[in-house]
Amino acid sequence: MMCRTHGQSATPSTMGKELANFAYRLRRQVEKIEKIVILGKFNGATGNLNAHKTAFPDLDWINISQEFVEGMDIGWNPYTTQIECHDVVAELSLAFSLTNSILIDFSRDMWMYISLGYFKQKNVAGEIGSSTMPHKINPIDFENAEGNLGMSISLFTHFAQKLTISRFQ
Repeated sequence: MMCRTHGQSATPSTMGKELANFAYRLRRQVEKIEKIVILGKFNGATGNLNAHKTAFPDLDWINISQEFVEGMDIGWNPYTTQIECHDVVAELSLAFSLTNSILIDFSRDMWMYISLGYFKQKNVAGEIGSSTMPHKINPIDFENAEGNLGMSISLFTHFAQKLTISRFQ
């Protein structure tokens, strides 16, 4: 197959290499997402263990808090306010946003590969490809994927920006 740059024929390649590029990019994102540690808190209403220390002043609440949270197989956040700060949710949201950007790139390339005749879509019985040209099969799944992934990127970006901000507590 012929590679294209700026929509113009460039140099030869193989479909396997072009698809491997997307597989590699997506695998890198999955590996990054898998390394993100979900954090938890157990240190009172404002993160100071006030009620805990008042009720049982002789206990080592910092150690108890850490053991309790880590006992649930999540990371311990020793410094919180009223809430666990949601930075992890932001990290995940941004990672999902980048992953979805890669998937948009894949969807657009697949749309183009179909248009160029590298792939042929399967005709599904009962489905009509076009209101005036029923023999035609439009690549609507890739078009829908592009739109839906774009919407999710907007939401994930908003989550990353909004959830990390809190007024005092």
